[in-house]
Amino acid sequence: MNHRERVLTSLDHREPDRVPIDLGGTLDSTIMAVAYRRLREHLGLGPGRICVADVYQHTALVEEDVREALGVDVLLVGDEPEAWREGTLPDGSPAAFPDRFRPERQDDGSQVVFDDGGTMVLKMPSGGHYFDPVHSPLADATTAAEIDQHLDAIRSYDTPSHLDTSYEALARKARRLREETDYLLVGFFGGHIFQASQSLRGWDTFLLDLLINRPFAEALMDRLAEANVERFQRYAETVAPYVDVIQFEDDLGMQDRPLLRPELYREVVKPYHARLFRFAKAHCEARLLLHTDGAIAPFIPDFIEMGIDIVNPVQVSAAGMDTELLKREYGDDIVFWGGGCDSQQVLPFGTPQEVADEVKRRIDDLAPGGGFVFAPIHNIQTEVPPENVVAMFETARTYGRYSG
Repeated sequence: MNHRERVLTSLDHREPDRVPIDLGGTLDSTIMAVAYRRLREHLGLGPGRICVADVYQHTALVEEDVREALGVDVLLVGDEPEAWREGTLPDGSPAAFPDRFRPERQDDGSQVVFDDGGTMVLKMPSGGHYFDPVHSPLADATTAAEIDQHLDAIRSYDTPSHLDTSYEALARKARRLREETDYLLVGFFGGHIFQASQSLRGWDTFLLDLLINRPFAEALMDRLAEANVERFQRYAETVAPYVDVIQFEDDLGMQDRPLLRPELYREVVKPYHARLFRFAKAHCEARLLLHTDGAIAPFIPDFIEMGIDIVNPVQVSAAGMDTELLKREYGDDIVFWGGGCDSQQVLPFGTPQEVADEVKRRIDDLAPGGGFVFAPIHNIQTEVPPENVVAMFETARTYGRYSG
Protein backbone atom coordinates (compact mmCIF):
# COMPACT_ATOMS: atom_id res chain seq x y z
CA MET A 1 0.00 0.00 0.00
CA ASN A 2 1.07 3.59 -0.47
CA HIS A 3 0.92 6.05 2.41
CA ARG A 4 -2.57 7.41 1.76
CA GLU A 5 -4.09 4.00 1.11
CA ARG A 6 -2.58 2.66 4.33
CA VAL A 7 -4.03 5.40 6.50
CA LEU A 8 -7.42 5.50 4.80
CA THR A 9 -7.78 1.74 5.23
CA SER A 10 -7.19 2.07 8.95
CA LEU A 11 -9.55 5.06 9.20
CA ASP A 12 -12.20 2.78 7.67
CA HIS A 13 -11.63 0.35 10.58
CA ARG A 14 -9.93 -2.20 8.37
CA GLU A 15 -6.44 -3.64 8.67
CA PRO A 16 -3.87 -2.32 6.15
CA ASP A 17 -0.46 -3.89 5.52
CA ARG A 18 0.96 -2.25 8.65
CA VAL A 19 -0.08 0.25 11.27
CA PRO A 20 0.02 3.78 9.79
CA ILE A 21 2.60 6.09 11.36
CA ASP A 22 2.48 9.81 12.01
CA LEU A 23 5.12 12.32 13.03
CA GLY A 24 4.40 15.93 12.18
CA GLY A 25 1.08 15.15 10.50
CA THR A 26 -0.89 17.14 13.06
CA LEU A 27 -0.02 20.19 15.09
CA ASP A 28 0.13 18.01 18.21
CA SER A 29 1.89 14.84 17.07
CA THR A 30 5.18 16.38 16.08
CA ILE A 31 8.48 17.20 17.78
CA MET A 32 10.01 20.22 19.48
CA ALA A 33 12.63 21.95 17.39
CA VAL A 34 15.65 21.25 19.63
CA ALA A 35 14.72 17.58 19.86
CA TYR A 36 14.23 17.54 16.09
CA ARG A 37 17.72 18.89 15.52
CA ARG A 38 19.15 16.13 17.74
CA LEU A 39 17.06 13.52 15.93
CA ARG A 40 18.39 14.65 12.55
CA GLU A 41 21.94 14.38 13.86
CA HIS A 42 21.28 10.91 15.29
CA LEU A 43 19.83 9.74 11.98
CA GLY A 44 22.87 11.09 10.14
CA LEU A 45 20.76 13.38 8.00
CA GLY A 46 22.63 16.61 8.49
CA PRO A 47 21.21 19.87 9.83
CA GLY A 48 18.43 20.39 7.26
CA ARG A 49 16.48 23.64 7.61
CA ILE A 50 14.57 23.72 10.87
CA CYS A 51 11.41 25.80 10.49
CA VAL A 52 9.27 26.70 13.51
CA ALA A 53 5.79 27.74 12.39
CA ASP A 54 4.08 26.92 15.71
CA VAL A 55 6.04 29.39 17.81
CA TYR A 56 3.94 28.75 20.92
CA GLN A 57 4.94 25.09 21.16
CA HIS A 58 8.33 25.59 19.44
CA THR A 59 7.86 22.57 17.19
CA ALA A 60 9.60 21.85 13.91
CA LEU A 61 8.06 21.21 10.50
CA VAL A 62 9.13 17.63 9.77
CA GLU A 63 11.12 17.31 6.54
CA GLU A 64 10.87 14.68 3.83
CA ASP A 65 14.12 12.87 4.69
CA VAL A 66 12.96 12.39 8.28
CA ARG A 67 9.55 11.14 7.13
CA GLU A 68 11.28 8.59 4.89
CA ALA A 69 13.69 7.48 7.62
CA LEU A 70 10.90 6.83 10.13
CA GLY A 71 8.22 5.45 7.81
CA VAL A 72 5.78 8.34 8.25
CA ASP A 73 2.53 8.20 6.26
CA VAL A 74 0.99 11.61 7.03
CA LEU A 75 1.69 15.19 5.97
CA LEU A 76 0.36 18.36 7.57
CA VAL A 77 -1.18 21.22 5.62
CA GLY A 78 -1.03 23.82 8.36
CA ASP A 79 -0.89 27.55 8.73
CA GLU A 80 2.46 28.99 7.68
CA PRO A 81 3.96 32.45 7.23
CA GLU A 82 4.34 34.19 3.91
CA ALA A 83 7.98 34.90 4.82
CA TRP A 84 10.53 33.41 7.18
CA ARG A 85 13.39 35.01 9.10
CA GLU A 86 16.48 33.41 10.57
CA GLY A 87 16.75 33.10 14.34
CA THR A 88 17.99 30.81 17.08
CA LEU A 89 16.47 28.06 19.21
CA PRO A 90 16.74 28.02 23.01
CA ASP A 91 19.94 25.95 22.72
CA GLY A 92 21.51 28.55 20.42
CA SER A 93 21.22 26.53 17.21
CA PRO A 94 19.84 28.16 14.03
CA ALA A 95 16.24 27.91 12.88
CA ALA A 96 13.72 29.82 10.76
CA PHE A 97 10.73 31.59 12.30
CA PRO A 98 7.74 33.50 10.91
CA ASP A 99 9.01 36.90 9.80
CA ARG A 100 6.18 38.71 11.56
CA PHE A 101 6.88 36.98 14.89
CA ARG A 102 9.41 39.22 16.61
CA PRO A 103 9.81 38.54 20.35
CA GLU A 104 11.86 40.94 22.43
CA ARG A 105 14.49 39.64 24.84
CA GLN A 106 14.34 41.13 28.32
CA ASP A 107 17.08 41.79 30.86
CA ASP A 108 16.10 38.69 32.83
CA GLY A 109 16.62 36.47 29.77
CA SER A 110 12.94 36.01 29.02
CA GLN A 111 11.40 36.69 25.60
CA VAL A 112 8.12 38.57 25.30
CA VAL A 113 5.70 39.58 22.55
CA PHE A 114 3.60 42.75 22.61
CA ASP A 115 0.45 43.46 20.64
CA ASP A 116 -0.07 46.62 18.60
CA GLY A 117 -1.32 48.43 21.70
CA GLY A 118 1.78 47.65 23.73
CA THR A 119 0.24 44.93 25.91
CA MET A 120 2.41 41.91 26.64
CA VAL A 121 0.55 38.88 25.24
CA LEU A 122 3.16 36.08 25.15
CA LYS A 123 6.17 35.23 27.29
CA MET A 124 8.88 32.57 27.30
CA PRO A 125 10.73 32.65 30.63
CA SER A 126 14.50 32.41 30.75
CA GLY A 127 15.42 28.77 30.22
CA GLY A 128 11.89 27.96 29.04
CA HIS A 129 10.73 26.01 26.01
CA TYR A 130 7.35 27.59 25.17
CA PHE A 131 5.66 30.92 24.67
CA ASP A 132 2.71 31.07 27.07
CA PRO A 133 -0.23 33.49 26.74
CA VAL A 134 -0.09 36.01 29.56
CA HIS A 135 -3.00 38.30 28.71
CA SER A 136 -6.73 37.62 28.86
CA PRO A 137 -8.51 40.51 27.11
CA LEU A 138 -11.91 39.58 28.58
CA ALA A 139 -10.70 39.26 32.16
CA ASP A 140 -12.69 42.29 33.35
CA ALA A 141 -15.73 41.92 31.09
CA THR A 142 -19.11 41.52 32.77
CA THR A 143 -21.68 41.72 29.94
CA ALA A 144 -22.28 40.34 26.47
CA ALA A 145 -21.86 43.86 25.11
CA GLU A 146 -18.32 43.89 26.49
CA ILE A 147 -17.67 40.56 24.80
CA ASP A 148 -18.64 42.15 21.51
CA GLN A 149 -15.98 44.80 22.01
CA HIS A 150 -13.40 42.01 21.62
CA LEU A 151 -14.71 40.27 18.51
CA ASP A 152 -11.34 40.71 16.77
CA ALA A 153 -9.65 38.67 19.51
CA ILE A 154 -12.38 36.03 19.26
CA ARG A 155 -12.17 35.77 15.48
CA SER A 156 -8.37 35.64 15.41
CA TYR A 157 -7.83 33.17 18.24
CA ASP A 158 -6.82 30.34 15.89
CA THR A 159 -5.34 32.57 13.19
CA PRO A 160 -2.42 34.55 14.65
CA SER A 161 -1.18 37.39 12.47
CA HIS A 162 2.33 35.95 12.03
CA LEU A 163 0.86 32.94 10.18
CA ASP A 164 -0.41 35.00 7.28
CA THR A 165 -0.69 32.52 4.41
CA SER A 166 -4.23 32.75 3.02
CA TYR A 167 -6.62 29.81 2.74
CA GLU A 168 -6.43 30.23 -1.04
CA ALA A 169 -2.63 29.75 -0.92
CA LEU A 170 -2.97 26.80 1.44
CA ALA A 171 -5.50 25.26 -0.94
CA ARG A 172 -3.04 25.55 -3.81
CA LYS A 173 -0.37 23.89 -1.68
CA ALA A 174 -2.74 21.10 -0.61
CA ARG A 175 -3.79 20.46 -4.19
CA ARG A 176 -0.16 20.24 -5.29
CA LEU A 177 0.71 17.85 -2.45
CA ARG A 178 -2.30 15.71 -3.28
CA GLU A 179 -1.23 15.47 -6.93
CA GLU A 180 2.51 15.05 -6.36
CA THR A 181 2.68 12.85 -3.22
CA ASP A 182 0.79 9.88 -1.84
CA TYR A 183 0.79 11.06 1.77
CA LEU A 184 -2.45 11.29 3.67
CA LEU A 185 -3.04 15.02 4.12
CA VAL A 186 -4.23 16.60 7.37
CA GLY A 187 -5.49 20.16 7.34
CA PHE A 188 -5.29 22.16 10.56
CA PHE A 189 -8.36 24.21 11.46
CA GLY A 190 -8.30 24.54 15.27
CA GLY A 191 -11.80 25.62 16.17
CA HIS A 192 -11.21 26.17 19.88
CA ILE A 193 -14.30 27.06 21.90
CA PHE A 194 -13.83 25.86 25.48
CA GLN A 195 -10.07 26.46 25.60
CA ALA A 196 -10.40 29.78 23.80
CA SER A 197 -12.96 30.88 26.38
CA GLN A 198 -10.52 30.04 29.16
CA SER A 199 -7.64 31.82 27.49
CA LEU A 200 -9.61 34.96 26.58
CA ARG A 201 -11.38 35.19 29.91
CA GLY A 202 -8.80 33.71 32.32
CA TRP A 203 -8.36 29.99 32.91
CA ASP A 204 -9.91 29.81 36.37
CA THR A 205 -12.33 32.67 35.81
CA PHE A 206 -14.12 30.95 32.94
CA LEU A 207 -14.51 27.74 34.93
CA LEU A 208 -16.20 29.83 37.63
CA ASP A 209 -18.35 31.48 34.95
CA LEU A 210 -19.73 28.07 34.01
CA LEU A 211 -21.04 27.71 37.55
CA ILE A 212 -21.98 31.22 38.71
CA ASN A 213 -22.14 33.37 35.56
CA ARG A 214 -23.56 30.99 33.00
CA PRO A 215 -25.23 33.57 30.72
CA PHE A 216 -21.85 35.25 30.23
CA ALA A 217 -20.12 31.91 29.58
CA GLU A 218 -22.77 30.93 27.06
CA ALA A 219 -22.54 34.31 25.30
CA LEU A 220 -18.78 33.94 24.93
CA MET A 221 -18.99 30.37 23.61
CA ASP A 222 -21.77 31.44 21.26
CA ARG A 223 -19.54 34.14 19.75
CA LEU A 224 -16.64 31.67 19.41
CA ALA A 225 -18.82 28.98 17.84
CA GLU A 226 -20.26 31.45 15.34
CA ALA A 227 -16.82 32.81 14.44
CA ASN A 228 -15.54 29.29 13.86
CA VAL A 229 -18.55 28.33 11.74
CA GLU A 230 -18.02 31.41 9.57
CA ARG A 231 -14.33 30.64 9.19
CA PHE A 232 -15.00 26.99 8.41
CA GLN A 233 -17.28 28.05 5.58
CA ARG A 234 -14.26 29.68 3.93
CA TYR A 235 -12.06 26.70 4.80
CA ALA A 236 -14.58 24.29 3.25
CA GLU A 237 -14.56 26.27 0.02
CA THR A 238 -10.76 26.38 -0.25
CA VAL A 239 -8.57 23.88 1.65
CA ALA A 240 -10.99 21.14 2.70
CA PRO A 241 -11.51 19.52 -0.75
CA TYR A 242 -7.82 18.60 -0.91
CA VAL A 243 -7.25 17.12 2.56
CA ASP A 244 -8.30 13.77 3.99
CA VAL A 245 -8.55 14.76 7.66
CA ILE A 246 -9.22 18.11 9.35
CA GLN A 247 -7.83 18.74 12.81
CA PHE A 248 -9.92 20.46 15.47
CA GLU A 249 -8.72 21.16 19.01
CA ASP A 250 -10.24 21.79 22.44
CA ASP A 251 -8.64 20.44 25.61
CA LEU A 252 -11.12 18.94 28.06
CA GLY A 253 -8.92 16.81 30.32
CA MET A 254 -6.40 17.05 33.12
CA GLN A 255 -4.02 14.35 34.30
CA ASP A 256 -6.34 12.79 36.87
CA ARG A 257 -9.82 13.84 35.74
CA PRO A 258 -11.76 15.86 33.16
CA LEU A 259 -11.58 19.65 33.40
CA LEU A 260 -15.31 19.75 34.08
CA ARG A 261 -17.99 17.27 35.05
CA PRO A 262 -19.35 15.39 32.03
CA GLU A 263 -22.87 16.45 33.02
CA LEU A 264 -21.84 20.11 32.98
CA TYR A 265 -20.08 19.63 29.65
CA ARG A 266 -23.21 18.14 28.09
CA GLU A 267 -25.47 20.83 29.47
CA VAL A 268 -23.40 23.93 28.75
CA VAL A 269 -20.40 23.33 26.46
CA LYS A 270 -21.44 20.51 24.15
CA PRO A 271 -24.13 22.49 22.28
CA TYR A 272 -21.45 24.84 20.93
CA HIS A 273 -19.12 22.00 19.97
CA ALA A 274 -22.02 20.25 18.28
CA ARG A 275 -22.89 23.38 16.27
CA LEU A 276 -19.36 23.59 14.88
CA PHE A 277 -18.65 19.88 14.33
CA ARG A 278 -21.99 19.19 12.67
CA PHE A 279 -21.58 22.19 10.41
CA ALA A 280 -18.13 20.95 9.40
CA LYS A 281 -19.43 17.44 8.83
CA ALA A 282 -22.16 18.77 6.55
CA HIS A 283 -19.79 20.95 4.51
CA CYS A 284 -16.83 18.68 3.76
CA GLU A 285 -15.99 15.07 3.03
CA ALA A 286 -12.85 14.92 5.17
CA ARG A 287 -12.73 13.04 8.45
CA LEU A 288 -12.81 15.16 11.59
CA LEU A 289 -10.00 14.71 14.12
CA LEU A 290 -10.37 16.19 17.61
CA HIS A 291 -7.23 16.81 19.63
CA THR A 292 -8.06 16.89 23.34
CA ASP A 293 -5.54 16.04 26.03
CA GLY A 294 -5.79 14.25 29.33
CA ALA A 295 -8.50 12.17 30.96
CA ILE A 296 -11.24 12.52 28.35
CA ALA A 297 -12.69 8.99 28.21
CA PRO A 298 -16.10 10.08 29.62
CA PHE A 299 -16.54 12.42 26.65
CA ILE A 300 -15.83 9.90 23.88
CA PRO A 301 -19.51 8.93 23.41
CA ASP A 302 -20.27 12.63 23.00
CA PHE A 303 -17.54 13.01 20.38
CA ILE A 304 -18.96 10.09 18.43
CA GLU A 305 -22.48 11.48 18.65
CA MET A 306 -21.33 14.89 17.33
CA GLY A 307 -19.63 13.38 14.28
CA ILE A 308 -15.98 13.24 15.37
CA ASP A 309 -14.22 10.42 13.51
CA ILE A 310 -10.80 10.47 15.23
CA VAL A 311 -9.59 11.30 18.73
CA ASN A 312 -6.04 12.39 19.53
CA PRO A 313 -3.59 12.16 21.37
CA VAL A 314 -4.89 9.23 23.52
CA GLN A 315 -2.89 10.19 26.62
CA VAL A 316 -2.36 6.72 28.06
CA SER A 317 -0.89 7.97 31.36
CA ALA A 318 -4.02 9.97 32.23
CA ALA A 319 -6.80 8.59 34.41
CA GLY A 320 -9.22 6.26 32.64
CA MET A 321 -7.21 6.15 29.41
CA ASP A 322 -6.39 2.43 29.44
CA THR A 323 -5.88 1.55 25.79
CA GLU A 324 -7.24 -1.99 26.02
CA LEU A 325 -10.47 -0.73 27.58
CA LEU A 326 -10.80 2.20 25.18
CA LYS A 327 -10.43 -0.08 22.17
CA ARG A 328 -12.98 -2.54 23.51
CA GLU A 329 -15.53 0.12 24.41
CA TYR A 330 -15.20 2.54 21.48
CA GLY A 331 -12.93 1.00 18.83
CA ASP A 332 -15.77 0.25 16.42
CA ASP A 333 -16.96 3.85 16.37
CA ILE A 334 -13.91 6.11 16.60
CA VAL A 335 -10.29 6.01 15.45
CA PHE A 336 -7.47 6.36 17.96
CA TRP A 337 -4.68 8.57 16.61
CA GLY A 338 -1.78 8.63 19.05
CA GLY A 339 -1.36 6.45 22.12
CA GLY A 340 1.95 5.17 20.77
CA CYS A 341 4.12 5.37 23.87
CA ASP A 342 3.73 6.85 27.34
CA SER A 343 5.24 10.29 26.79
CA GLN A 344 5.47 11.32 30.43
CA GLN A 345 7.62 8.49 31.81
CA VAL A 346 8.69 5.83 29.31
CA LEU A 347 9.64 7.90 26.26
CA PRO A 348 11.71 10.57 28.05
CA PHE A 349 13.18 8.46 30.87
CA GLY A 350 13.11 4.82 29.75
CA THR A 351 15.69 2.82 27.85
CA PRO A 352 15.23 2.10 24.13
CA GLN A 353 14.18 -1.45 25.06
CA GLU A 354 11.58 -0.14 27.51
CA VAL A 355 10.29 2.17 24.78
CA ALA A 356 10.05 -0.77 22.36
CA ASP A 357 8.17 -2.86 24.91
CA GLU A 358 5.73 -0.02 25.58
CA VAL A 359 5.13 0.47 21.85
CA LYS A 360 4.36 -3.23 21.43
CA ARG A 361 1.86 -3.09 24.28
CA ARG A 362 -0.01 -0.16 22.75
CA ILE A 363 -0.03 -1.73 19.29
CA ASP A 364 -1.40 -4.95 20.76
CA ASP A 365 -4.21 -2.95 22.38
CA LEU A 366 -5.11 -0.52 19.62
CA ALA A 367 -4.16 -2.01 16.25
CA PRO A 368 -6.50 -5.03 15.86
CA GLY A 369 -9.18 -4.37 13.26
CA GLY A 370 -7.66 -1.08 12.15
CA GLY A 371 -8.96 2.19 13.52
CA PHE A 372 -5.50 3.19 14.77
CA VAL A 373 -2.80 5.60 13.62
CA PHE A 374 0.44 5.28 15.57
CA ALA A 375 1.77 8.62 16.77
CA PRO A 376 3.55 10.10 19.76
CA ILE A 377 1.29 11.23 22.57
CA HIS A 378 1.40 14.96 21.95
CA ASN A 379 4.67 16.52 20.82
CA ILE A 380 8.03 14.91 21.53
CA GLN A 381 9.68 17.13 24.11
CA THR A 382 13.13 18.69 24.11
CA GLU A 383 14.72 16.30 26.61
CA VAL A 384 13.66 13.05 24.91
CA PRO A 385 16.78 11.11 23.78
CA PRO A 386 16.90 10.62 20.01
CA GLU A 387 17.68 6.93 20.60
CA ASN A 388 14.27 6.57 22.20
CA VAL A 389 12.55 8.39 19.35
CA VAL A 390 14.13 6.03 16.83
CA ALA A 391 13.28 2.98 18.96
CA MET A 392 9.65 4.11 19.07
CA PHE A 393 9.25 4.46 15.32
CA GLU A 394 11.38 1.45 14.35
CA THR A 395 9.30 -0.76 16.64
CA ALA A 396 6.06 0.64 15.26
CA ARG A 397 7.17 -0.01 11.70
CA THR A 398 8.38 -3.60 12.28
CA TYR A 399 6.05 -4.84 15.03
CA GLY A 400 3.02 -3.07 13.56
CA ARG A 401 2.71 -5.34 10.51
CA TYR A 402 -0.57 -7.15 10.13
CA SER A 403 -0.43 -10.90 9.52
CA GLY A 404 -2.92 -10.83 6.65
